Amino acid sequence: MSAYRIKADLQLEKGFSSKFKAQIELEINRKISRSIFKVTQSMEFAIQNLVRAKLNQSPTVNELSGGRLRAELGLVDGAARISNIINTWAESIEVKYVKKLSTFGGIVVSMQSYDYSNVLSMPEAEFVTEKGVVLEWLRWLLLEGSGRIISNHFFKPTPRGRTGGGIMVERQTSSWSVPKNHAGTSSDNFATRALEGIQDEIDVIVRREMTKVV
Repeated sequence: MSAYRIKADLQLEKGFSSKFKAQIELEINRKISRSIFKVTQSMEFAIQNLVRAKLNQSPTVNELSGGRLRAELGLVDGAARISNIINTWAESIEVKYVKKLSTFGGIVVSMQSYDYSNVLSMPEAEFVTEKGVVLEWLRWLLLEGSGRIISNHFFKPTPRGRTGGGIMVERQTSSWSVPKNHAGTSSDNFATRALEGIQDEIDVIVRREMTKVV
Protein backbone atom coordinates (compact mmCIF):
# COMPACT_ATOMS: atom_id res chain seq x y z
CA MET A 1 0.00 0.00 0.00
CA SER A 2 1.32 3.38 -0.90
CA ALA A 3 0.70 6.60 0.94
CA TYR A 4 0.61 9.94 -0.77
CA ARG A 5 0.97 13.29 0.84
CA ILE A 6 -0.99 16.16 -0.56
CA LYS A 7 0.98 19.32 -0.88
CA ALA A 8 -0.92 22.57 -0.95
CA ASP A 9 -0.14 26.20 -0.42
CA LEU A 10 -2.72 28.42 1.23
CA GLN A 11 -2.52 32.09 0.56
CA LEU A 12 -4.70 34.60 2.32
CA GLU A 13 -5.85 37.60 0.41
CA LYS A 14 -4.15 40.86 1.20
CA GLY A 15 -5.64 42.49 4.28
CA PHE A 16 -7.43 39.31 5.38
CA SER A 17 -6.32 39.64 9.03
CA SER A 18 -7.58 43.18 9.42
CA LYS A 19 -10.87 42.32 7.68
CA PHE A 20 -11.35 39.25 9.88
CA LYS A 21 -10.66 41.33 13.01
CA ALA A 22 -13.15 43.96 11.87
CA GLN A 23 -15.82 41.32 11.29
CA ILE A 24 -15.28 39.83 14.74
CA GLU A 25 -15.47 43.27 16.38
CA LEU A 26 -18.63 44.07 14.43
CA GLU A 27 -20.30 40.86 15.58
CA ILE A 28 -19.32 41.46 19.21
CA ASN A 29 -20.66 45.02 19.08
CA ARG A 30 -23.92 43.73 17.61
CA LYS A 31 -24.30 41.31 20.50
CA ILE A 32 -23.53 44.07 23.00
CA SER A 33 -26.05 46.41 21.39
CA ARG A 34 -28.80 43.79 21.60
CA SER A 35 -28.52 43.27 25.35
CA ILE A 36 -26.55 46.12 26.93
CA PHE A 37 -29.60 48.20 27.95
CA LYS A 38 -31.07 45.39 30.07
CA VAL A 39 -27.64 44.60 31.45
CA THR A 40 -26.94 48.19 32.56
CA GLN A 41 -30.41 48.36 34.12
CA SER A 42 -29.66 45.21 36.07
CA MET A 43 -26.28 46.61 37.16
CA GLU A 44 -27.89 49.86 38.27
CA PHE A 45 -30.52 48.07 40.33
CA ALA A 46 -27.93 45.84 42.00
CA ILE A 47 -25.55 48.71 42.80
CA GLN A 48 -28.35 50.85 44.20
CA ASN A 49 -29.39 48.02 46.50
CA LEU A 50 -25.77 47.53 47.55
CA VAL A 51 -25.45 51.21 48.48
CA ARG A 52 -28.70 51.08 50.46
CA ALA A 53 -27.49 48.05 52.38
CA LYS A 54 -24.10 49.61 53.15
CA LEU A 55 -25.59 52.88 54.37
CA ASN A 56 -28.19 51.12 56.49
CA GLN A 57 -25.37 49.27 58.28
CA SER A 58 -23.83 52.56 59.41
CA PRO A 59 -23.77 53.04 63.20
CA THR A 60 -24.77 56.67 62.62
CA VAL A 61 -27.84 55.63 60.64
CA ASN A 62 -28.83 53.23 63.41
CA GLU A 63 -28.44 56.03 65.96
CA LEU A 64 -30.53 58.37 63.84
CA SER A 65 -33.28 55.77 63.70
CA GLY A 66 -33.55 55.13 67.41
CA GLY A 67 -30.47 55.99 69.46
CA ARG A 68 -29.04 58.85 71.45
CA LEU A 69 -28.05 60.78 68.32
CA ARG A 70 -31.72 60.93 67.33
CA ALA A 71 -32.46 62.54 70.70
CA GLU A 72 -29.54 64.97 70.52
CA LEU A 73 -30.67 66.18 67.11
CA GLY A 74 -34.33 66.26 68.11
CA LEU A 75 -35.43 63.99 65.27
CA VAL A 76 -38.87 62.72 66.22
CA ASP A 77 -39.12 60.93 62.87
CA GLY A 78 -35.43 60.15 62.45
CA ALA A 79 -35.95 56.68 60.96
CA ALA A 80 -38.25 57.93 58.20
CA ARG A 81 -36.02 60.91 57.41
CA ILE A 82 -32.79 58.97 57.04
CA SER A 83 -34.55 56.22 55.07
CA ASN A 84 -35.77 58.76 52.49
CA ILE A 85 -32.32 60.32 52.33
CA ILE A 86 -30.65 56.95 51.76
CA ASN A 87 -33.14 56.16 49.00
CA THR A 88 -32.34 59.47 47.30
CA TRP A 89 -28.62 58.70 47.46
CA ALA A 90 -29.11 55.22 46.06
CA GLU A 91 -31.47 56.29 43.30
CA SER A 92 -29.05 58.98 42.13
CA ILE A 93 -26.63 56.24 41.04
CA GLU A 94 -26.63 55.73 37.28
CA VAL A 95 -25.02 53.05 35.14
CA LYS A 96 -24.43 53.87 31.49
CA TYR A 97 -22.83 52.16 28.52
CA VAL A 98 -20.47 54.54 26.71
CA LYS A 99 -19.43 53.33 23.26
CA LYS A 100 -16.50 55.71 22.78
CA LEU A 101 -14.58 54.42 25.80
CA SER A 102 -13.03 51.55 23.85
CA THR A 103 -13.50 49.26 20.85
CA PHE A 104 -16.34 47.53 22.64
CA GLY A 105 -17.38 50.49 24.78
CA GLY A 106 -17.32 50.68 28.56
CA ILE A 107 -19.47 50.92 31.66
CA VAL A 108 -19.64 54.16 33.66
CA VAL A 109 -21.07 54.17 37.19
CA SER A 110 -21.83 57.65 38.53
CA MET A 111 -23.67 59.46 41.29
CA GLN A 112 -25.57 62.60 40.36
CA SER A 113 -24.22 64.81 43.15
CA TYR A 114 -20.84 64.65 44.86
CA ASP A 115 -21.40 67.84 46.91
CA TYR A 116 -24.40 66.39 48.79
CA SER A 117 -26.68 69.07 47.31
CA ASN A 118 -29.25 66.48 46.26
CA VAL A 119 -29.83 65.33 49.84
CA LEU A 120 -29.16 68.62 51.62
CA SER A 121 -31.93 70.22 49.57
CA MET A 122 -34.48 67.63 50.74
CA PRO A 123 -37.15 68.69 53.27
CA GLU A 124 -35.96 65.81 55.47
CA ALA A 125 -32.52 67.41 55.84
CA GLU A 126 -33.75 70.07 58.26
CA PHE A 127 -36.65 70.96 60.51
CA VAL A 128 -38.02 74.01 62.30
CA THR A 129 -38.28 73.98 66.09
CA GLU A 130 -41.22 75.26 68.11
CA LYS A 131 -39.28 78.50 68.50
CA GLY A 132 -38.91 78.90 64.75
CA VAL A 133 -35.24 77.94 64.58
CA VAL A 134 -34.13 75.99 61.49
CA LEU A 135 -31.94 73.01 62.43
CA GLU A 136 -29.84 71.75 59.51
CA TRP A 137 -29.05 68.46 61.15
CA LEU A 138 -27.93 66.60 58.02
CA ARG A 139 -25.48 69.32 57.02
CA TRP A 140 -24.06 69.21 60.53
CA LEU A 141 -23.49 65.47 60.24
CA LEU A 142 -22.00 65.54 56.74
CA LEU A 143 -19.95 68.72 56.71
CA GLU A 144 -19.48 70.48 60.05
CA GLY A 145 -17.11 68.08 61.76
CA SER A 146 -16.82 68.49 65.53
CA GLY A 147 -17.14 72.26 65.43
CA ARG A 148 -19.44 74.07 67.85
CA ILE A 149 -23.06 74.10 66.67
CA ILE A 150 -25.03 75.41 69.66
CA SER A 151 -23.46 77.79 72.16
CA ASN A 152 -24.22 77.93 75.87
CA HIS A 153 -26.11 74.63 75.89
CA PHE A 154 -25.38 70.99 76.58
CA PHE A 155 -27.40 67.83 75.97
CA LYS A 156 -28.91 66.13 78.99
CA PRO A 157 -30.30 62.57 78.60
CA THR A 158 -33.73 62.40 80.17
CA PRO A 159 -37.13 60.91 79.29
CA ARG A 160 -38.27 64.33 78.18
CA GLY A 161 -38.00 66.51 75.11
CA ARG A 162 -39.17 66.14 71.52
CA THR A 163 -38.06 62.52 71.27
CA GLY A 164 -38.38 61.46 74.89
CA GLY A 165 -34.64 60.89 74.97
CA GLY A 166 -33.18 64.14 76.25
CA ILE A 167 -33.16 67.92 76.17
CA MET A 168 -30.78 70.79 75.58
CA VAL A 169 -30.02 72.59 78.84
CA GLU A 170 -28.78 76.16 78.92
CA ARG A 171 -25.46 76.71 80.65
CA GLN A 172 -22.93 79.43 80.07
CA THR A 173 -19.50 78.33 78.75
CA SER A 174 -21.03 75.07 77.49
CA SER A 175 -21.56 74.18 73.86
CA TRP A 176 -22.96 71.33 71.81
CA SER A 177 -21.39 69.77 68.72
CA VAL A 178 -21.96 66.59 66.78
CA PRO A 179 -20.57 63.66 68.83
CA LYS A 180 -17.07 62.80 67.57
CA ASN A 181 -17.96 59.25 66.52
CA HIS A 182 -20.66 60.63 64.23
CA ALA A 183 -19.05 63.90 63.12
CA GLY A 184 -18.11 64.27 59.48
CA THR A 185 -16.61 66.47 56.81
CA SER A 186 -17.18 66.53 53.06
CA SER A 187 -14.54 63.83 52.54
CA ASP A 188 -14.98 61.83 55.74
CA ASN A 189 -18.49 61.35 57.11
CA PHE A 190 -20.88 58.54 57.99
CA ALA A 191 -21.78 58.03 54.33
CA THR A 192 -18.22 57.89 52.98
CA ARG A 193 -17.20 55.60 55.83
CA ALA A 194 -20.12 53.26 55.16
CA LEU A 195 -19.16 53.03 51.48
CA GLU A 196 -15.44 52.40 51.97
CA GLY A 197 -14.31 49.43 49.90
CA ILE A 198 -17.52 49.32 47.89
CA GLN A 199 -15.61 49.63 44.61
CA ASP A 200 -14.53 45.98 44.76
CA GLU A 201 -18.13 44.86 45.22
CA ILE A 202 -19.27 47.08 42.35
CA ASP A 203 -16.60 45.49 40.14
CA VAL A 204 -18.00 42.06 40.97
CA ILE A 205 -21.50 43.20 40.01
CA VAL A 206 -20.30 44.68 36.71
CA ARG A 207 -18.33 41.55 35.76
CA ARG A 208 -21.22 39.29 36.74
CA GLU A 209 -23.76 41.21 34.70
CA MET A 210 -21.46 41.51 31.69
CA THR A 211 -21.44 37.72 31.38
CA LYS A 212 -25.09 38.08 30.35
CA VAL A 213 -24.15 39.92 27.17
CA VAL A 214 -24.88 37.39 24.42
